[in-house]
Amino acid sequence: MSRLTEPSAESAPLQRSPIRALAADPSHPMLSGFAAIAPRLAAAMAFAGLVQMTFNLISR
Repeated sequence: MSRLTEPSAESAPLQRSPIRALAADPSHPMLSGFAAIAPRLAAAMAFAGLVQMTFNLISR
């Protein structure tokens, strides 16, 4: 096989893009941090949506 057609046996973490490394590692601090704040973020966004809808109804 030529160098272009044979699969690469090495996958050094430094050669991968940061996004691919992040997707490949579920224990990454960024993902675990997001998983920790996701419920609070969802609740805050739902509350903000309710407040916005309330103000829209009042202003009509």
